[in-house]
Amino acid sequence: MTSRAGIRGLVVAAVAALVTSAGAAAVLLQPPDPLRKITGTNDSAPGLAWSIDAAAMFGQQFAEFRSPIHSTSINLGGPGFIDTGDTLITVVGVSTDESIELRDAVMYGIDAATGETRWHAPAAELGGCAAVPLDGQLVCFTDPLSRSAALVGYDITDGAVTRTPVDWNIFALAVNDGRLFVAEGDVESDDVRVHSGVLPDPDSHWSRPFEVGTSWEDMPSDALDVTHGQGLIALGADLAGFDLDTGTPTWTAQLDGCSRITITEPALVERIHTQCNGYQITGTDILDRTGRVLAATTHSAAHSLSVDDPADGSIPILLADKAFDRRDGTVRWTNPDLLYTGPANDGGTTQRGTAVAILGEVAVLHDPSSDTWSGLDLRTGETLWRNVNDRSGTVSSHDDSPAILSDSTGLWALDVRTGQTLWDIPFRAVNPDRDALAGNTALTPTGNGRFVLASARTMLGLRPFD
Repeated sequence: MTSRAGIRGLVVAAVAALVTSAGAAAVLLQPPDPLRKITGTNDSAPGLAWSIDAAAMFGQQFAEFRSPIHSTSINLGGPGFIDTGDTLITVVGVSTDESIELRDAVMYGIDAATGETRWHAPAAELGGCAAVPLDGQLVCFTDPLSRSAALVGYDITDGAVTRTPVDWNIFALAVNDGRLFVAEGDVESDDVRVHSGVLPDPDSHWSRPFEVGTSWEDMPSDALDVTHGQGLIALGADLAGFDLDTGTPTWTAQLDGCSRITITEPALVERIHTQCNGYQITGTDILDRTGRVLAATTHSAAHSLSVDDPADGSIPILLADKAFDRRDGTVRWTNPDLLYTGPANDGGTTQRGTAVAILGEVAVLHDPSSDTWSGLDLRTGETLWRNVNDRSGTVSSHDDSPAILSDSTGLWALDVRTGQTLWDIPFRAVNPDRDALAGNTALTPTGNGRFVLASARTMLGLRPFD
């Protein structure tokens, strides 16, 4: 069984000391009022409500925003925040090229309407946090290098910290439907347990053992999923489903070679079978909540979705150029626009999937070989619109009908039913500093046409004028 000392040799040493809760308040680059119109945008575009600079609010030059979902010891996560309603929770720490540590990490609660700091608290030596709060607290866990393993709760209102000591080697946790789920154990010995409970008593509902595992170096960031109608543990080649109410194991399956999975509603797992030699896809299948193969294809094309948000269970799931019923696996329709021919890893060509987002009843497609974007009605398979546009962005989120796309130059909104661009916001019009919004960004709609965008250096709020 791997000891904590053994784990310590597999990852970078954690930050040694906790930061104190004292620190500077957020420095707003844009006052909370009045709402500022962004230069060059049309009347439909949201305005800039507020903007925060990480270095200014933290008081250190190389301070950056990080998502609390990831470790605060190792600087491997990207920018981001957790939307808890009135409060946005983010981590700020110091990042440098000389080290992969995230130094002096602090958790911040930021007012979603004004960008002002509501609270801040120490956040060093965290292994990660749940994506949603539980009973008014953001629940996190200490990383494997911590000398005192614990679950850590941050009150979303005032940042008050509570600790629940545990004798567990936690590697993942999640929250769903008012319940906490914790995965822990020695993954290198296939000695894993999942517990369900609440923060003060994390195994009060149930505890179950699972014979699944992987190496610590290959530990995935999404080893535990509880948000798609079932529980799922995915470690290395091992997959295990379980009932969320009782923890009872429901099925097991394996991944061969360099295969990977995606998870979708309702309780479906998509296995993309991939050879390690040349990373060639040999087919895809869908496993239902019993582990049965619901649908399958031997096609080399797979779709890579940045957003997967079907309207309901009657919306089919896409495999290659076909749409399969999520309930019984029957083929609903076929459309060749779901495929394009692109370069293969071996220097030849191969067919690839064009779907980049599922938004309600519409799939957004992108064919980079012809610079074509299109919208597909998922109920009928009919193409709704087609545009030629060499701008290659990522669908980051959607708020009702519009899809919000982003690239290195800015954001734009797309009506998914018509293909019309509703508004376009260049980043340089928001902040003339070319590095302020550079690199990876996280964009989240917060309701009523409002959005929050976070890059490593800058976080900003956008809202409509009416």
